Amino acid sequence: MPVGVVVVNYASSQLIARNFAGLSGHPLVIVDNFSSDAERDACLRLAADHGWFCEVGPNVGYGEGANRGLRRLAEAGCETLIVANPDLELGVDQVAALAAAAAAHPDDLIGPMLVNPDGSGWGGLGSIALDEGRIYSRGEPRPPYWLSGACVAASTALWQRLGGFAEGYFMYWEDVDLSYRVQQLGGTCRQLGDLRVRHDVGGTQGGKSALYSYYNTRNRLVFAAKNLTADQQRLWRRTSWAELRRVVSRQPNRRAKLTRGLWPALRGTLAGRRQVLR
Repeated sequence: MPVGVVVVNYASSQLIARNFAGLSGHPLVIVDNFSSDAERDACLRLAADHGWFCEVGPNVGYGEGANRGLRRLAEAGCETLIVANPDLELGVDQVAALAAAAAAHPDDLIGPMLVNPDGSGWGGLGSIALDEGRIYSRGEPRPPYWLSGACVAASTALWQRLGGFAEGYFMYWEDVDLSYRVQQLGGTCRQLGDLRVRHDVGGTQGGKSALYSYYNTRNRLVFAAKNLTADQQRLWRRTSWAELRRVVSRQPNRRAKLTRGLWPALRGTLAGRRQVLR
């Protein structure tokens, strides 16, 4: 049962070299979203050293980059495909467990329990609260569910039915969109609670970035425009300002709340509202 792994890279080749070394010789494709010539060369060398594929191109974002890798591995004959972040530590046994679950449940999206380096829980199965206009990543999940795109697996047949990740997100919320569409097709999101994968989250020290604030507020409404009814879209539009406040509140201090929080989130909210109204 051939299983392939897609890793989308943006200036993270050193993380891939460290976290995926155990998959040397395994069907794996690095999709390099261009950040620099040096990083592009590092990815090509890394792929050659480990017997992996390397897909190169402009920075098209996470979901669309992953789609390039998914197509490459499907053409190579893989029956199960896993998409993983560079900051995950993924080994042969974990890949085998994800592949076995995807084979046993070919209509479902599969994810592991993601944990921090200290072993504490980072994330897993969350909820899409259609009647509130938001998502939850903590608490008892209720359908429709969503799984973090940091590590998801599915049968190649399901990836192809879905058409991969939806376009138009660039970063954030493409995993929510994917999870929702799986359930619209009659499947579900299935977390393997006994399979733990370390997620060494990078770039979060000192608060979230401006891109985080912009794309989270924008893409929440892009998701609504792509997937929800007119009445649901109106509710999600009305709750935009509450979501903006939640996003801004995640910044660590007043200056960050203004520069990396409020202004990017405001621009993202307005861009997302235009998408819904369109």
